[in-house]
Amino acid sequence: MANQAQAQKMTVSATDVAVEITNMNKGYGDFHVLRDINLKVMKGERIVIAGPSGSGKSTMIRCINRLEEHQKGSIVVDGI
Repeated sequence: MANQAQAQKMTVSATDVAVEITNMNKGYGDFHVLRDINLKVMKGERIVIAGPSGSGKSTMIRCINRLEEHQKGSIVVDGI
């Protein structure tokens, strides 16, 4: 019985996903900032986006927040 309850908790539904990025690409002219980014963040989960200066961290966050448009791929936030 305990294993069955644990298995039910491990089942992930689409409503549990807060942010899902699939094959996202973003560039400025000839400069390709983000290339084939894939990320899934579940509701309640906390993540850190780390990297060197100029690696695209802020650009990715601006794309997630719809402040900038990406050229390819998909970004789904809370099912939208």
